Amino acid sequence: MIKSNCLNSYYFEILLYSNYLGVFMINLLASTTKLAQQLILGFEIFIFIIAFIMIAIGLLQNKQSQTGLSALNGGNEELFSNSKERGLDKTLSIWMLVLGIIFFIIALIISIITNTLL
Repeated sequence: MIKSNCLNSYYFEILLYSNYLGVFMINLLASTTKLAQQLILGFEIFIFIIAFIMIAIGLLQNKQSQTGLSALNGGNEELFSNSKERGLDKTLSIWMLVLGIIFFIIALIISIITNTLL
């Protein structure tokens, strides 16, 4: 009789501790989900700003080439021309490249956070 009471109290303590652990895990998961949503919102705002900056830089860049359709109709006016970027054109191209890389990395981070934490 004493052994069964000890076992019952032991099982009750295990059940009680597992209940506390379950409540703790639910609270931790809820706080993690809320944090993940806030992180995603921050990254989305940042990527939105980067997208507008990239559009502005694209509009400021010099249009030295003809159109993209010249490859389809056989246009070769600039095939062997030595067109090296200098000055503002080179700076804007570098900025566009850097912002494009940042945009891509942040998009990957958002997708990873969305798939793992939410």
